[in-house]
Amino acid sequence: MLITTRLFPTRAIGSSRAHKVLERNVIVYRRNWTIIVTGFFEPIFYLMGIGFGLGTLVGDVGDIPYAAFVAPGLMATAAMNGALFESTFNLFFKLKYAKTFDAILSTPLGPSDIAVGEVSWALTRGPVSYTHLTLPTNVSMCRSRWGPGAEYGG
Repeated sequence: MLITTRLFPTRAIGSSRAHKVLERNVIVYRRNWTIIVTGFFEPIFYLMGIGFGLGTLVGDVGDIPYAAFVAPGLMATAAMNGALFESTFNLFFKLKYAKTFDAILSTPLGPSDIAVGEVSWALTRGPVSYTHLTLPTNVSMCRSRWGPGAEYGG
């Protein structure tokens, strides 16, 4: 059994072969790793441009540095952009130009398998875009009531 099947069981949704579409996307992205790398650097460029570049003009927000203030929002933006790219432009390209779904439909897979597999891949691609930022943000930059080391002020 593949690791994608173990991590993302799709049988409960009603599509028995959707994991094959997810597996296909993983295999394709092994060769096109540059797309994953660009998703890795996108939030870092956002943080450098908005957090540190604009942060010098804005200054602190209350007692929090501007880079620390916008870092959680930049993580959410990176996750959204990664999933949005996979579920809009990439899906359109596979449908209109590459005819990937026509090829998949010529196999025993059905439309529901394709839909569940593609949504699973988009949901997988989102966290890949921001996982590398969670540790520094949660450990050192996050200064909220719910952050690590925060004291409850009542």
